[in-house]
Amino acid sequence: MLACMSLVSYVAVRTDAAVAGKAALAEVDANATGIARSTRTQAATDTTWPRSVPLDAAPADPLGSLEIPSLGLRAALYAEASEINMNRGAVLIPRMAAPGEVGNLGIAAHRDGIFRPLELIGVGDAIAVRTAGFQYVYRVTSITVVERTDAALLRRTAEPSITLVTCYPFRYVGPAPKRFVVRGQLDSVREELAETALLRRNVQLL
Repeated sequence: MLACMSLVSYVAVRTDAAVAGKAALAEVDANATGIARSTRTQAATDTTWPRSVPLDAAPADPLGSLEIPSLGLRAALYAEASEINMNRGAVLIPRMAAPGEVGNLGIAAHRDGIFRPLELIGVGDAIAVRTAGFQYVYRVTSITVVERTDAALLRRTAEPSITLVTCYPFRYVGPAPKRFVVRGQLDSVREELAETALLRRNVQLL
């Protein structure tokens, strides 16, 4: 992917500043280290909240899938925020909530790859995150274009929410100057059968 090569590191390295309340989505070196399996800072405090993410899984293995039925979008979801995984599917944004944790679940992908259809998403559309045993369904509440230095939407939330991030404009030639941010709120949680969850873990992209 040529247009958004540093998306991985800008969301990974700069999320801390968003948590601290400072604008910080600036692009940095895409080979930044220490972002692959960072410590999650938003562990669930509600013991009734289902948690199914195998954080000790091999970095190369998808932990589940991301689906947006209205767009026909289905992609493998990886815990490791590496450029290789960005080219394979979508990745969790380090230092944000993981699936099954209370807080702001952050997911990033390339605008000229997996998230190309995202420009057609609408308020009210469903976003499904499937992991080993659970399906979390969110409803889109807002769609925003922000400067790449604006990290406000990456901040922690008290309620279960999701934030999808990609570069913008979608057909911009070269490093894109803005970010396309989709925010959603949790709508439902459903436990899946073991065989269904296994199939979801083996999502293969064309």
